[in-house]
Amino acid sequence: MALLLSLVQQQLIKKISANNTGRYDQIAAEVEENELRSMLGIALLQDLQDNPTSTENVKLLDGSSYENYLGQTIKFKGLRYVLAYLNYAKYIGESFVTDTFTGFVAKNRPESELVSEGTMKRLINENRELAMREFDVIKEFLCLNSADYPLWLYAKTQKPHTPRFWGVRKTEKGNDRSIENEEQHYPVPRNT
Repeated sequence: MALLLSLVQQQLIKKISANNTGRYDQIAAEVEENELRSMLGIALLQDLQDNPTSTENVKLLDGSSYENYLGQTIKFKGLRYVLAYLNYAKYIGESFVTDTFTGFVAKNRPESELVSEGTMKRLINENRELAMREFDVIKEFLCLNSADYPLWLYAKTQKPHTPRFWGVRKTEKGNDRSIENEEQHYPVPRNT
């Protein structure tokens, strides 16, 4: 099975170092099978993998334009663009690590300095965010054209609302100090 995004296509969208092109196939396969599967669903992903040259799948992979709910023409860049940025984000996280017989190592040369972990996380998050922003546009395209993509099964789910409680007072057992009963708890003056 060929990858949906070849190394040549990756280099046209978001370049990776020529020194690490040997790792590309593994990184791209992992992103395609894990991340793209969860975004599209397994049925649509397998249809894209089996029929990448069908007219509808070419639109989805390479990008096209559509009319949104408001009648505006929207252009999108396609799933290959999304894959390129997801691949690049994964590449950033794995490119500096080498698996050896004694464990994972990071090569260090005198003329270079390893980027901090915080900078790497930032770069990974920025590239993932670019990919997900474009995927939001693709999602709208798929929802509007669901007749052309019957394998697209999108169900909008949200986490149930959990209310937050602010300022809950500690109460003693048997001593009801609710607002309704507050007037009963004022001290009564004693006759002296």
